[in-house]
Amino acid sequence: MQLQLKLIKLYSFIQDCYNTELRWHCQRFSNNGNKGDFTDIEILTCYFFAILEEQRFQIKQMHSYIQKYWLDWFPDLPSYQAFNARLNRLADALPLLLGLLSERLHPRKELSCRDFLLDSMPIMLCKGKKRGKVATELADKTYSSSKSLYYYGLKLHWMGMSQAGTLPLPIWMELTPASTHDLPSMRQIVGNLWGCRVFGDKAYAAEDVGNQLEKQYAALFCPEKRKKGESEWERQFNEAFRVLYGKAVSSVRQPIESFFRWMIEKVNIQNASKVRSTKGLNVHVFGKAAAAIMMLIGF
Repeated sequence: MQLQLKLIKLYSFIQDCYNTELRWHCQRFSNNGNKGDFTDIEILTCYFFAILEEQRFQIKQMHSYIQKYWLDWFPDLPSYQAFNARLNRLADALPLLLGLLSERLHPRKELSCRDFLLDSMPIMLCKGKKRGKVATELADKTYSSSKSLYYYGLKLHWMGMSQAGTLPLPIWMELTPASTHDLPSMRQIVGNLWGCRVFGDKAYAAEDVGNQLEKQYAALFCPEKRKKGESEWERQFNEAFRVLYGKAVSSVRQPIESFFRWMIEKVNIQNASKVRSTKGLNVHVFGKAAAAIMMLIGF
């Protein structure tokens, strides 16, 4: 009975989001030969319920789970092919749902902290020497030093607000091709960061960004890089400070790395090897991110 109540709660929540915002951004098609008895709300409910309750990450697994155990609740469930196609049509609505979920999450937390944690994570369509053929307008190939491998896909940039003793509160995300450096994404949002402290890795260390933040009564903390033209004596003289400072910054940034590991474990967001289209890739990234925030809210 408890599981049925969870399904009803999830359906009601998605219905509220759909009726207030999402329906204006979903693709509409003529209903020649199909009156669409299975609604968009039911599609999204099945998708998120399979992730949240059974950790079914692939669309085919989701469809099989609903068909096997919940068909009496969704008697008009279409075939797997139609289910997948209908879900892809909702790709443009999922970023909006992610935004609505973030708005619901923020009032539940105390926003007095002004420490922002910034990092990026690879979204992999394929690894190694395989040649990527999916979403070529969005994805490309690069080398991930953190994973020590070449991959084809995207890079997910994420900023979270630090919270004592728990995962950071998500406040911003962006998708870029895998080969894109982290710094350009930072430059796009630096104008919105006032009166805060931003903690990132070496990729975000840039003098112009630090100067702009200083003018906005903010500060950037990144492990220091070795300066060009630095002599061996200067390197040794500064090495102890760089090591200690880098450890201090890394200890503050650790929660966002834990957040990425948590997302990989709970929603498998990093593995997009089964995606076969651009819309499918958007469903994978924004849908899995939305499912993760649902977990934080309490679904």
